[in-house]
Formats: sequence, C-alpha cells, structure tokens
Amino acid sequence: MKILLLVPPSPDHKRIIRNIDCSHEAKADYLWQPNDLMLISALAKAEDEVRFVDGTADRMSREEFFTTLGHESWDLFVFCLSSAAWASDFGYFQETRALFPMTPAYVLGDIFLEKPYQEIILKEAEGIVILPHQCDLTAMAAPGEKNRPLPGVMTQVGQNVLGPPTKPVYSELGSPRHELFLKPGYIFPFARHYKYATVTLMWGCPFSCSYCSDAHFPPVVRTPESVLSELESLEKLGVKELFFADKTFGFPQKNSMPLLEAMAKRFKFSWSCYFHPQHYDPVLLDAMVAAGCHTLIIGVDSANLDSLSVYKRHVSENKLLGLVRHADKKKVDVCADFIIGLAHETLEDVKLTLDFALSLPLDYASFNIAAPLPGSVIRQEALESGLLTIGSEGFDTLGHSGVLASAKIDSAALLKLRRKAVLKFYLRPSYLWRRLSRLSSLEHLTIQMRQAVGLFTKS
Repeated sequence: MKILLLVPPSPDHKRIIRNIDCSHEAKADYLWQPNDLMLISALAKAEDEVRFVDGTADRMSREEFFTTLGHESWDLFVFCLSSAAWASDFGYFQETRALFPMTPAYVLGDIFLEKPYQEIILKEAEGIVILPHQCDLTAMAAPGEKNRPLPGVMTQVGQNVLGPPTKPVYSELGSPRHELFLKPGYIFPFARHYKYATVTLMWGCPFSCSYCSDAHFPPVVRTPESVLSELESLEKLGVKELFFADKTFGFPQKNSMPLLEAMAKRFKFSWSCYFHPQHYDPVLLDAMVAAGCHTLIIGVDSANLDSLSVYKRHVSENKLLGLVRHADKKKVDVCADFIIGLAHETLEDVKLTLDFALSLPLDYASFNIAAPLPGSVIRQEALESGLLTIGSEGFDTLGHSGVLASAKIDSAALLKLRRKAVLKFYLRPSYLWRRLSRLSSLEHLTIQMRQAVGLFTKS
C-alpha cells in the first residue's frame, strides 16, 4: 500500500503547528514535528510505502508543494489543516483533492471539533481522523460506501468517535517512521541538540480544563516495552534529543516508572516534556532526571490558582511550588505557561500573574492570550453571546491574526500586556545570567539565541 502524509505550506511561511487537538503559530523560531502524522506512520506495515511532504517545515511555495507531490498514484492520503490558517489550508486541500480525485482522502485538525467545518470537509473527504492510534489504514484505503464506519475516523457529521471519558486505554502502537520526520526545518525550542525526535507514551489528556481543547480526548497509553523498542531505533538513527509529546508526562505513574528506570540504564537521551503540576511526586521527578529529562513545560496559567476551578482546572499551590523548587534544585529547566485575558480576570489580576511569574525560579515563561480555540468553552461562550460567528477562525494564543477582547480587558490592551510580560520577564539581568549559567554546549547556545531572536521579533 502507498500512503501519502501531507502538511501544506503556511501563509507568509509562518511556523504553524497543526494537531488534531490544537493548532497555533509558534511564539518563537521553532516548529514541532507533526505528532499525529507520526502516529499514523506507525500503523503502516513494513512493506507499505509511506511518503511525507511538509510544505511548512520545508518553507515551500505553492508551486514547489504541488511539484513535489507530482502525479504519482496513492492508495490514500492524510492532510493536516489548522484553525489558525483555515482558508489557506482548505485551499491547498481542495487543490490536492483535485490532483488525486480517485484517492481516498482523510484530514485531521483542531478545526474539525466544530460541526460546521465537519460539514464542509466531509463533502470532499472520506473522513476526519480523530483517534490516530485506532485507524485501520487498509480499511481506509479500501473502496466502499461513503460515510461507512471506520475505526478512529469520523465519517459523518457529529459522529461520536471519542466515546465517553474512560480510564486510560492501552495501545500496542509500533514505532513511527522517524526517518521521514528528521527534517532540519523542525526545531524544538528547549532542545540541546538541533536533531530531535518526538516520542509519545500517552496520547490524549486525563484532565478536563474547559479552556483547553485537549479535554475532549481521553488518554491512550502505550506500554513501556513498545516505547523502549522505539528508543532503540532512534539511537541507531543517531538521535540524542527527544520531546515526549504527552500532554502530561508520567500518567499513569505505574506505567511511566518502568520506562524511566530502563531509560536510565540503557540510554543517554536528553529530553523535554509537558508535565502537570498536580502529578508532582518527588520520586517521579527524580526518576525523570535520572533518565535524562532536562526541561519541564508546565501550566501555571494564573497567580490565582483557586479561581481556575471555574474552568475545571485544579492545581494545588503546594504541589506547584514543590515541583518548581525541586526542579530548580536538580537544575531542571522549567517553562511555565501563563494565560492573559481569562474572562473572570481584571487588569490587576494579570499584573499579579506577571509578578507571580517573576517570583518563581523559572527558565522560560510562555505568555498566552486567552483564545477562542475550537472545542474550548471560551469559543463556545463567544459564539453564544454573538462576539464570534461561525466562520471566525484564525485565533490563536499568540494573537497575531486576531485577539478576542475579554469581559474586562480590550483586545489592544491584551496584546500590550503580553508584550510587556515577555520583555519584563526575559530582559532581567538575573534571568540572563541564569540562562548563561545553564548552557550545556555551543550548539545549545545557538538554539537558545535563535529562539530569543524569534521570541522578541514576534512580541
């Protein structure tokens, strides 16, 4: 079987990241590997031919993209689209569909969390990939009745592919075809080496924060054995740097500890991951450090942690402070995400959040404008109130293509607050000294400098 995986070029060569659950423009000079396509590549059989074209990573023009596609026949193709670049992405999809009119076409993207976009795309595509680990590529490529049920794929508008939230489901997913995704256009902002690979132990999220699209996707967990086999393959490819793309690494802990213990004994990878403060356990963090973890990305979101319960987010301040202090002691870098413009927060609340960020021993801070992302309660309320209408897309947490005013702060002020927060956090002499003291190599320095330039350019 011949499988074609596609990411279109982005408008003005923006670094747009496209995932099933979320998409956005990078806040600095980085670009993540397309994790969902990587998982789909893991489903291919050894004898299958898989080709991957990324017009964003390779900074292609329209002509270069379609010249690269050529006119070769394929058994199916999977195309990534984004709410942050919907008009452009949909145009590229339509042209690709016209180029391969007889090839079964499937799409993925955060925008398909909304029914109007499901209606648009299912007139032209065979289905929307919702749960990549469940896909049956042979069934997807087989001729058959349109709208027929397919595992992990939405083939009818409003179809419930996810099912009810459950305890973690275990999957024996194999290794992605990493050799396809080791493009120089992919850069991870916290990596210590340019060449890196994305690995997933858990897909989906066990939490239910309503301002986040991830809350829609129940967790699917791989066994430690399958991940260790993947790490062996990456070691042979000469990869030293990893990004664990789990929405929160270490869940469930009983599944993660055997992997970490084996990694500490068998490998010398350096790696980063997302980590939920509520999962903090000193034993778990020590095991992560022993296995090579050097950076944690955590959600703090607001100085007023208790107020976040209105969005079904629950974080203990003791857990958060314990995690940050423990990481600092172990010289593990921490990037904390903060949200500017939540509906219940005033200008004074935002200032308190910035002060909180400055008070913590952090290595990076990502200041995100509260955005009406597909599937989020922010978007739902904006649509219900008339602040947005269906067809209003392009919003993301960077705010370059649109900012929705909050109930208490206008859009122009939100942009100014974000810029002020970035400058105030990163231009402190004490912060600059901290970063210099934590550099591990000349390569690490060049990555950090590149991200700094990108960050200030976009702020």
